[in-house]
Amino acid sequence: LTYSSVSAPRRLRFKEHSSNTLLVSWREPKGDFDSYLFLYNSLPGGQQKEIIVSKSDTKVLITDYNPSKDYIISVIAVRGREHSRPLQGRFKAKTAARGESVRRDESEPQRLADPVGPPDDANEISGGRTKTHHQCFHDQRLQFN
Repeated sequence: LTYSSVSAPRRLRFKEHSSNTLLVSWREPKGDFDSYLFLYNSLPGGQQKEIIVSKSDTKVLITDYNPSKDYIISVIAVRGREHSRPLQGRFKAKTAARGESVRRDESEPQRLADPVGPPDDANEISGGRTKTHHQCFHDQRLQFN
């Protein structure tokens, strides 16, 4: 899979809604896209499930949630045949207080991909888009200063 100019969704969040439902939400990416592909898998032993989510929705309620399992979540923005980089996160129910929103920096791996500038800049530059020549030159200037 090659990543395109489609920006990735941002800020994955989890909330235990009830004993058997988990609410997963995110912020929409910048730029144009058609829909989201939402993938989730419970560990151990789960089977990955895929849900196509409307562009206007930025949340999914997992209704077969099991609080004794860990959940791996990926959210991908889709435009035509192009996909963004996945926004990924892992929810560990055992470590979260019930009903509390859990936010982890590792749910945004694209932040770590570009060490140049503050994290917000890195997120904007490497959030699933192919860098333009202008951005590459900008990066080089930052690195050599």
